[in-house]
Amino acid sequence: MQLKQSHQLKQKQMQKLSLTQGMRQSIVMLQSDAIDLSEYLKDVSLENPLFDVHTSLDVPFMQGTRDNQSYQLRDNSQSLFEYLLDQVQLTMRDTPLRDLVIYLVEQLDPNGYLPITDKEIMDELNIDKVSLLDALTLLQQLDPPGVGAHDLRECLLLQAQADRESPEYAVDILKYYFDTMVDHDWQTIQNNLQIDKTTLDENIDYIKELSATPGERYNGSDLQYVVPELQVKNNDGKLSLAITRYGQPQLIFAQETYDLLSKTVDNDVKNYIKEKYDQYQTLEYNLERRIKTVSMIGKVIVQTQYKFFTQETTTLEPLLLRDVAQRLQLSESTVSRAINGKYIQTDFGMIELKNLFSRRSKVSDGVKSRSVDQVKDTIKKLIDEEDKPLSDQKISDLLKESGLEVARRTVAKYREQLHILTANKRK
Repeated sequence: MQLKQSHQLKQKQMQKLSLTQGMRQSIVMLQSDAIDLSEYLKDVSLENPLFDVHTSLDVPFMQGTRDNQSYQLRDNSQSLFEYLLDQVQLTMRDTPLRDLVIYLVEQLDPNGYLPITDKEIMDELNIDKVSLLDALTLLQQLDPPGVGAHDLRECLLLQAQADRESPEYAVDILKYYFDTMVDHDWQTIQNNLQIDKTTLDENIDYIKELSATPGERYNGSDLQYVVPELQVKNNDGKLSLAITRYGQPQLIFAQETYDLLSKTVDNDVKNYIKEKYDQYQTLEYNLERRIKTVSMIGKVIVQTQYKFFTQETTTLEPLLLRDVAQRLQLSESTVSRAINGKYIQTDFGMIELKNLFSRRSKVSDGVKSRSVDQVKDTIKKLIDEEDKPLSDQKISDLLKESGLEVARRTVAKYREQLHILTANKRK
């Protein structure tokens, strides 16, 4: 009876680990652009004889063909700070708590760790423990998982906690037995958690796959080509959105190889073929899921920013990550990964998806919400139409009369971002 229970536990745990690997693979594929995705799939295919990766990106760039119009140079220099700041601005309201999160982001080292202690932060900013913990929690919920940790244990723990399909005991091992794991005292962990060696090995293998440097991938600064994954066309005021299949990698299944190897009577070969076939199917599923997710998000963006895409206006409507997440029943982290490094081709140029989001500005009750972009446009119009130079306070008052709650110092910040001089220098 005891052996039967152990066998059932082992089988359940193995299934859960398989799902975890598939989810981790899905995350990698979702947050990669078309070029990085192709390279990733090609690397996987080198160890899997059952499929090849085909993509039109294999054709040399500079041959003077019309397809070259789909390429654009990208400065791949977005730092970890910039990536996190984008998420903060598109998910959090402008409050003192958000300012505290931004402060914490500024303190991170290039790998995503927070090198200063909680006490040092509280002493420097003169804040209480509760405020700091609230800000830390928000920071540590951002992508990539593990960011904002003070040490390796916390970094790995944050990643395991963020993974809904992490093995059953991974969090407990990292939380309570990290030092014991480092000392390779496996027997103590087994005894305390009352698990068998197979279950322990599965959890330890999972932990080994977690990243010790979650911010490392944002440290590069090389130039790369980008390919738009979405295309929107304006046909007399009617917008059509399509996935740009050009550049999208395709998995070509090696049917003959599969049929030949499937005839073997060798159990090791059979298990090998099954493992590689399952990997192929998972990749195919995640590839289609990626396309569907990017397409759904693109549709919401185009619907929200309709006037921008038809060029009725050059300003953006308010749109946050959480707006898209709630509408599509996705997590904000999924939306953030899906727009990361993705571009949309328009009739007037190529635009990165993240640049089509815009924060809301505070408005009075009953007044339609406006984006920061729209508020800046209003400020510019007020200044363009002024008879005599308007002070920042006067602009703030005029905005308030129209229902926009914009403080004088915020007006000054937006004016500076518009490269407009102060009132006394506009005379």
